[in-house]
Amino acid sequence: MVTIAAAGWWALTDADTYYPDDLPEDWRLGYFANDYAAVYLPACAWGNQRIETIGQWAGDVNEAFRFFLEQPQADAPAGMTSAGMTPPAMAAALGQRLGGWVRWHAEGIGTLLRPDAATSAPAGRAVACPQALVPDLRAGARWLRAQAAAAFTLVILTRPTSTQLANWRQMQQLLGLAER
Repeated sequence: MVTIAAAGWWALTDADTYYPDDLPEDWRLGYFANDYAAVYLPACAWGNQRIETIGQWAGDVNEAFRFFLEQPQADAPAGMTSAGMTPPAMAAALGQRLGGWVRWHAEGIGTLLRPDAATSAPAGRAVACPQALVPDLRAGARWLRAQAAAAFTLVILTRPTSTQLANWRQMQQLLGLAER
């Protein structure tokens, strides 16, 4: 099984045209979640958020949508969790919407950990899609098939366009790698 996720709903290359002009900024996550199944958030994107904001994020998405979060490094700056946003607090705030934690251990390759912040049991792996493959669906399909050998793989696209993200989701389904 493979899950395709953009690195941040705000980071689509074509965000200015994907989101309607009159859509309030705080509605963008819900709009994104209507089209896509998951999002990956680096620790710097969630670590300074207030618990109320995180709770709002969970409420803004449908029941099937999942957040995958970068697990902060043990030596992360103290200010990163100044708002009290530790992994257990984040897990509690997102509840069932938390898909898992990503612990990076090599350039572009990480371990996907189960959502329960108290455990560190591997649930699969996470891989950052090479930027050159994002627009090249033929090469991307070959790469995606190779990545799908793991029991569960989170594929993260950095700064895709909304069309590229949609194409990768469609390719995932055509290859029979979609989450069930």
